[in-house]
Amino acid sequence: MRVTVVSLTVLLSGCLSYTRLGPAAPPRGVEVVVKPSAPLDARVGEVTIHGVTVVEGRVAYADPDSLVVAGRRFLSETATEYFSAGSLVTIPRSQIGELKQKRLSAWKTAVALGAGGAAIAAILASVGSLGGSSSGGGPPKPGASIQAP
Repeated sequence: MRVTVVSLTVLLSGCLSYTRLGPAAPPRGVEVVVKPSAPLDARVGEVTIHGVTVVEGRVAYADPDSLVVAGRRFLSETATEYFSAGSLVTIPRSQIGELKQKRLSAWKTAVALGAGGAAIAAILASVGSLGGSSSGGGPPKPGASIQAP
């Protein structure tokens, strides 16, 4: 059962895609990826990360002037990843180079579920053929072909 849950989670996690957001402020709680136009500094706990080029997380607050993201993943200019449990990062709107929203992709989900169903059907078919026939046949017993005089 545990394997099924893990497999389904991995399968469905590949069904996500990122769509570009327009100039309107994204709603609170939306998963986003922000690429600043210029590297910025982000404070994660007691550490300040310099040269952040990517911020992933949920929108905590958005207005026409800035976007506040509860970041869970930060990528620096040196390609070092930093993880957080939701450190708040304020990004001025003028510094947002690219803003994308994480969404469930309908076609990727359909392909993944179709492939998963086909894999399960193939496994069940192969397990059924391993059982052999159930006709009760088998080799004849020794001495059964000898007739008494």
